[in-house]
Amino acid sequence: MTNVRDILTKYWGYTSFKPMQEEIIASVLSGKDTVALLPTGGGKSLCFQVPAMATDGICIVVSPLVALMGDQVNALKERGIKALKLTGGISFNELNTLLDNALYGNYKFLYLSPERLQQEIVQNYIKQMNVNSIAVDEAHCISQWGNDFRPAYKNITILREIHPLAPIIALTATATPEVLEDTIIELKMELPAIFRNSFVRDNLSYQVYKEEDKLYKTELLLKNNKGAAIVYVRNRKSTVEISEQLNSLGIASTFYHGGISAKEKAEKLRAWRNGTFSTMVATNAFGMGIDQHNVRFVIHLQIPESLESYFQEAGRAGRDGQYASAVLLYNEYDKIYVKKQFVESLPTTADLKKIYRKLHNYFQISYGEGEFTKHNFNFSEFCKTYNLNTLLTYNALNSLDRLAIIQLSQEFGRKSTLQFIIASERVLNYFENDITASVIGKTILRIYGGIFEMPTSINLDLIVAKTGQSIETVIAILKKMERDRVVEMTLQITDATLTFLKPREDDKTINVIARDVEALNRKKTAQVNAVLQYIENTKTCRSVQLVSYFGETTASKCGICSVCKGQNAKLSKGEIHELAAQILAILEGEDLSSRELAEKLTFAEADVLKVIRLLMEAEKIKMNPKNQYYLN
Repeated sequence: MTNVRDILTKYWGYTSFKPMQEEIIASVLSGKDTVALLPTGGGKSLCFQVPAMATDGICIVVSPLVALMGDQVNALKERGIKALKLTGGISFNELNTLLDNALYGNYKFLYLSPERLQQEIVQNYIKQMNVNSIAVDEAHCISQWGNDFRPAYKNITILREIHPLAPIIALTATATPEVLEDTIIELKMELPAIFRNSFVRDNLSYQVYKEEDKLYKTELLLKNNKGAAIVYVRNRKSTVEISEQLNSLGIASTFYHGGISAKEKAEKLRAWRNGTFSTMVATNAFGMGIDQHNVRFVIHLQIPESLESYFQEAGRAGRDGQYASAVLLYNEYDKIYVKKQFVESLPTTADLKKIYRKLHNYFQISYGEGEFTKHNFNFSEFCKTYNLNTLLTYNALNSLDRLAIIQLSQEFGRKSTLQFIIASERVLNYFENDITASVIGKTILRIYGGIFEMPTSINLDLIVAKTGQSIETVIAILKKMERDRVVEMTLQITDATLTFLKPREDDKTINVIARDVEALNRKKTAQVNAVLQYIENTKTCRSVQLVSYFGETTASKCGICSVCKGQNAKLSKGEIHELAAQILAILEGEDLSSRELAEKLTFAEADVLKVIRLLMEAEKIKMNPKNQYYLN
């Protein structure tokens, strides 16, 4: 392994490997299929990059993450290593050139998405390459039981057929035993060596608090934060609202969600990374591949849908090895809501049959036909046409996609965005020369506030309805305004591209997958129940609970989570009497809420609340209609 250590030092500047890396690298170099289960920040990328550098030929890296591909390729280039990536939106000529470079240019790494593997030109070029290994990042995406299942990952096995002797290394940070077994089968790995590093993060404090005023708790956590922070929320609207509220409290914040343009995403990520904003308020679109080492807090303001997603998102804190906190705030309504959204709205087999029939009727596909036909799909219009429940329909379409009955493009759920980039006076002057542009433009200005300040999601159907113009006219005017540098926009004309993968056979098609539908629903229900059990279990160390879920049964108490701290920090009788005396003394002067009392005391808020309860039970204090305490 001397050669490998030389490579590590020469290109990465390290003199030693992290735990398990050296063993994984040796396995890949011996030609064995290899599985690496390493926690977030455990150094997965070096496990395939170093052996690829020690071997003749090129490493094919399959990744679901465009941002991560870009980061890794740029990092390799900075180290003098030849690497390239195949992303979306490139022309055929550019694709041809990149593949030529990969084949003849002595490149060491070719990064691509699983969707790219479906292209015949890509497969033909890879057949000619000297492939030394195949790295599958986020490998759990190939398992339909995995939290991030991606049907296109099923195409990865084409690489095994093209280069049967090249070892596959599958890498993941979140795989339950069930998902791991399924991943190995789906990737057609042959007697793989499996390396599991402990998922325990010694520096990460997992904390769960029941809070009615989550914003106030977030403010307390972040107001003295010297590093970066991520605040996760459920929807796009909340990202904007919470970001604005944090800014008003003096916490420099910006927001991130799937509806903003790629340009704006890059700008916001750059501003957060360089410290212009300490806090990023985001949906889970701010996802895998976000590698910022000084994140001190990851705060969830709603209950996540699974422990897989929570563990991955929480794991973005403390990647520099310094103390960090992963905090989950919830209230009773959150528990009801997560069940309603992810369990009660799961589609039954009967629901799938109904929606599958409606899809064929919507696109006027005859019985026995439709296989591999592709259609532009407007989700809102589809639901409106058949008066369908949107949440149930959304879950049903995702189930049909997951079970390979249909295929939805990644654009599913994205929205068009628009921003006026010239002063309002100039916009009005522009409208004077074009009556149609004036009607459409002024309607947009009436509907959407703040459209001069930032890219704003727009609803084309609403604009059509308000203006009385056709969709074709609205799109043409918007494109003209863009050419004239009046607006910048990202135009998403449909919600998705939908491809039927089976010929129309209505109920017969769904009957074949009925057992899988039931299994998928049971899995989803179990995931939600596991999250609720994690929240409600205040006896077992939070870290132990999480790693046990992923099959690690020998972990010790962490000593730093909210459960361990609560068990280790019980007030003595003397401290209870002292705190009670201080509360009574403060209330002699004025009536105060529990929050106001906590701010005047040096004791932990939980201890203050505990002693307030004791004083109430002893009838030494009472509460007035303003939720303030006063002496009895």
